[in-house]
Amino acid sequence: MLIIKHTVKTTASADDIWKIWEDVSNWNTWDHGLEFSKLNGPFKTGTTGTLKPKGGPLLQTKLTHVEPMKMFVDEAKLPLTRIIVTHFLNESKGKTQVTQQIEMKGPLAFFFAFVIGRDMKKNLPIEMAAMIRKAESVS
Repeated sequence: MLIIKHTVKTTASADDIWKIWEDVSNWNTWDHGLEFSKLNGPFKTGTTGTLKPKGGPLLQTKLTHVEPMKMFVDEAKLPLTRIIVTHFLNESKGKTQVTQQIEMKGPLAFFFAFVIGRDMKKNLPIEMAAMIRKAESVS
């Protein structure tokens, strides 16, 4: 199993961050590792979608848990491995703490951790910084 976690603080409101997260079709404007992403319905628990990492296969995703303005979890499947990404928001004293955690679980998690885990760990802070800049620009 692999776990990657990164946290940042921002002056952007939780609402501003949440609006960016809900706008799945525009994730590639701040997550430059994505060619595209889309949902097949509303941003709520159980909704499925697809995303295409640059240089990677088309992945089927599912929102497995959504608590508006607090957190959401999306899950994608690779052969014998699940990638679970949890996004957390916590607003306090005029600042918003944003945390993203990536987990790989399953019999081949060790393989995918080796093949793509290092890039995920390196890119997560960059992607989150780009998302924060976008959120702060609308605040």
